[in-house]
Amino acid sequence: MSKLHELFSNPAVESFGKALRTALTKNEDYASLIELDYAEKEEDFAIAIKKFLRRLGKEVYKPNERDLDEIMKLAQEHGVKLVCAAIISHALAYPHKEE
Repeated sequence: MSKLHELFSNPAVESFGKALRTALTKNEDYASLIELDYAEKEEDFAIAIKKFLRRLGKEVYKPNERDLDEIMKLAQEHGVKLVCAAIISHALAYPHKEE
């Protein structure tokens, strides 16, 4: 159970979740949400992340290489479906007041 908590509280997962929230609310980018939800293999996940970052644009979200490396490592360790679920959960959760 603590591993699940560590996954959800991982800074890379939180960062991508917030970026997905921004994509959904400001750009109405539901395609990225669907692609992440349907990703099952690591290759699918990598392609979904690439498309998501391209759609979002650097003016809205500038990912750092450490978060990108970490998110891919987490997908290998915990499985793609669980990492995608964590990212999507962060995106759909009610944001902090400062966001």
